[in-house]
Amino acid sequence: MARRSSLSTGDIARHCQVTPATVVNWIKAGKLKVYTTPGGQYRMEVKEFLKFLDENKFPVPEELSPANERRILVVDDDQQILDLATEALGEYMPSATIETSADGYDALLKIGSFKPHAVVLDLMMPRLDGAEVCRRLRANQETRNIFIVAVSGLATDNELVRKVKRIGVDEFFAKPLNYEDVAKALKKLLKVVG
Repeated sequence: MARRSSLSTGDIARHCQVTPATVVNWIKAGKLKVYTTPGGQYRMEVKEFLKFLDENKFPVPEELSPANERRILVVDDDQQILDLATEALGEYMPSATIETSADGYDALLKIGSFKPHAVVLDLMMPRLDGAEVCRRLRANQETRNIFIVAVSGLATDNELVRKVKRIGVDEFFAKPLNYEDVAKALKKLLKVVG
């Protein structure tokens, strides 16, 4: 689908899940940078709308996402690993939007709103482990096509590796992680250029 260069008030309302009247109020309040067509209709450049979404913490609709932009969710119960992964993957994949989650339950909730293209998933976590998160993602029609990169400190546990491969992970890495290798795998799965 070709990307459009401008949006109507109806398009903006649909993307923000508000009424067109709310969009007109935003315009009158100066919150949206719009122009008027010769017919008197408001229009907004897509790039300005994307800035507005970012500034106001709205999710970016799939059809408006830049071609190389990808959303990646990193799930691990170790905050130090989350910080390291965010920094390293951000360096190797600067066009990616990276979010983190500290456990399986939070990850499933975040997947619903963040809609990641890929999940880097620790298999050994308290409460809800990565294998169960993976199983639930694959069982759900809306999430079954998310790429899953599983990671574990128990790489010597061949039964664990076999189990997650049966569930349907796309890649598997042993800890400690080489983030360059993880980024290469993600780029290949997500077809990111560069």
